[in-house]
Amino acid sequence: MIIISKSLLPIGSWLWRCPRPLCQSGEPVGNRVLVAFDFDKTIIQQDSYLAVSQLLPGARRNMALLEILPKFGWQIFINRVLQMLHEDHQLDSRATAVGQQVRSIPAVPGMLHLMRCLNRNPTVDMCIISDANSFFICEWLESYGIRCLFTDIVTNPGCVQADGKLLVLPYEDQIGCDLCVRNLCKGGVLQQMRCGDLYKQVVYVGDSCNDLCPMKSLRAGDVACIRHGFELHGRMAAHSNLLSCSLLMWRDGHELEEHLLPRIA
Repeated sequence: MIIISKSLLPIGSWLWRCPRPLCQSGEPVGNRVLVAFDFDKTIIQQDSYLAVSQLLPGARRNMALLEILPKFGWQIFINRVLQMLHEDHQLDSRATAVGQQVRSIPAVPGMLHLMRCLNRNPTVDMCIISDANSFFICEWLESYGIRCLFTDIVTNPGCVQADGKLLVLPYEDQIGCDLCVRNLCKGGVLQQMRCGDLYKQVVYVGDSCNDLCPMKSLRAGDVACIRHGFELHGRMAAHSNLLSCSLLMWRDGHELEEHLLPRIA
């Protein structure tokens, strides 16, 4: 479990980095592959924020709470949920309730096998770029012992305050990208990761429309992996002309593994 003091956590500060080096000894720079994953509905089967909101009694999960989503986004929504859990029901965010709820979310079938398989390739680095938060993501990854499969995890900071309340802070405050939420531009993050000549190929795996921005930054030879039957897949007819990379549609980790591994350069 990660506990981060709010006072030590300025906007844009949360990027967890695995201590293992990006480049293996003796490996030439520019010969690596980056595989970037979204988290909700890509690695795990449902939105982590909605899963945690299930801890509220049914009467509290009302339309007024759900209306926060289209107006203000996930970050405001989950902070309201966590406030209600903490103040109205005295649930300590550091205790078992929230952590157990997140850990109980099932993985997308086949995704754990795929990520472990990719980790065995010495030229592949994996990262997570997500509009979830560090508390939820690390709780879930640690429950499977796979946090160190990822060289980077870029997301909104989740910090536990002195009174035990969990607060989700914005990763950044950006106004330059209309495709992404104000608190996190995924495309900007991916471009920063690609800076320099380290990666010859980038693969991005996602399911929703905020994954379109990083996919737009992909080049010929890169691969955008779009989950079939989910939000972005339903809108690709209007947006496919924005992409220069190759496309791969997938339903679960088994299908993604079958079609992605042969494309890893």
